[in-house]
Amino acid sequence: MNETGHETDLVERAAAGDLDAFTALVDTRRERVFWIAYHIVSDAELARDVAQEVFLRLYRVLRRFRRGGRFDAWLYRITLHLAIDALRKERPHRQAASLDDLLEGAAPAGEPGTGAGSGPGPGGPMGAGAGAGGGPSAALYRREVRRIFQELAGCLGRKQRAAFILREIEGLPTAEVAAILGTTESTVRNHILQARRLLQEGLRARYPEYLPRAKG
Repeated sequence: MNETGHETDLVERAAAGDLDAFTALVDTRRERVFWIAYHIVSDAELARDVAQEVFLRLYRVLRRFRRGGRFDAWLYRITLHLAIDALRKERPHRQAASLDDLLEGAAPAGEPGTGAGSGPGPGGPMGAGAGAGGGPSAALYRREVRRIFQELAGCLGRKQRAAFILREIEGLPTAEVAAILGTTESTVRNHILQARRLLQEGLRARYPEYLPRAKG
């Protein structure tokens, strides 16, 4: 059985009440669900609460999943909706946790989308330059890049932010992002272009040192 067939079988078994199959689905998606939620709510504790609610919701509604559909797109759409709802409810009452605290033990190991090419700044989708590679200095650099992104992302509209996070940070294909957001690929590309422009403007105003250096 190929990978797609195995996943389809896993989803069908989970929907029929097989707890082992459901646990397997949760285990393989837990990390990404957490990070999608975190990039929306900017708080580790709240993101964990959202992830828990996502899988509780999944357990209740999995029987409604349409056979032949894109399971991951369906799951990540649930994640986005619940994260946005949580942000609306909690924003007036909660001080966002810092990414330093998050990375020093509050989050699961192995964050997706933290290598070179993720997030704003040199080496990422908003700039080019130093900071790629391994070692403690690179880890500190990536930590700072993520902190800056969280600050600047407040200028983005909800759809722009979701498209940018899913495509540029989580690395999902444009077609899958479109399926998650319930829109077209061209609309996703437009959202990302607008997000890049707004993030570049924010960098220029607040962190000009993170802009690409002129050649020559």
